[in-house]
Amino acid sequence: MNEIPKHLSEKILNNIHERLHPNKGQLIAKLFFVHLLTAVITLSVCPQFGIKLFKLPINLMHSFMVFGMPLCNFLCGLFFTATSMMVAALVLKRDEIRFLKHQKIMTSLCLILSSIGFFGIMNPNLFLELSLLWLLGALTGIILTLEVSSRILSRA
Repeated sequence: MNEIPKHLSEKILNNIHERLHPNKGQLIAKLFFVHLLTAVITLSVCPQFGIKLFKLPINLMHSFMVFGMPLCNFLCGLFFTATSMMVAALVLKRDEIRFLKHQKIMTSLCLILSSIGFFGIMNPNLFLELSLLWLLGALTGIILTLEVSSRILSRA
């Protein structure tokens, strides 16, 4: 019976461990970068809190406003974070998405707090406009997208 060399066995186990436990700092940095890039696009088609980075002919906020201000806030938050998570699901590795799914609170806090920080810098009156429904929509967008993308990736 051929025995696997110990150094090779350890190398394989370390590789598996690294895949199952990605570096949190690097993963958060990747997620933040993806969110930053998608936020530019998202804010261009759905300006939130008075922030529109590029003048594009598409304005989802007007479409969302048909349902009233409360639902518009919810849909804007959902669209903003779901877009970032969809792009992250396409860019990040399967194990990284799985890790983010199991760390929903950390993932949600990173995206939402960085977004609020950005909005606060761009619009100092943000806290007067920030809505609980926007936060609920943003959280819903993150969690639903993580669930759906991880299920799709697990079947691929």
